Amino acid sequence: MNSMICQCCGLPFSPKARGTNRDQSKSAEYCYDCFKDGEFRDHHMSIQDMEKKLLEMARHHDGLCLEEAEAAIRKLPDLKRWKMTHIL
Repeated sequence: MNSMICQCCGLPFSPKARGTNRDQSKSAEYCYDCFKDGEFRDHHMSIQDMEKKLLEMARHHDGLCLEEAEAAIRKLPDLKRWKMTHIL
């Protein structure tokens, strides 16, 4: 099964874990943890908040190790949500 990279959190996700657009179609860019009904679940989150969230997930989540969290953090500035090129 192919993995995609969430354009918000930087973590890989499977097609089954895709977020939803406003029309309830599946998003090809965002995972369900970050995107639901065409909106970011935490639309007030800053990139610094996302870094903290990823590190916290690595500390308390069996499925994410510290190295994976750090790799995702390095990707954040290049991801669609944080580049904000889609609103220009």
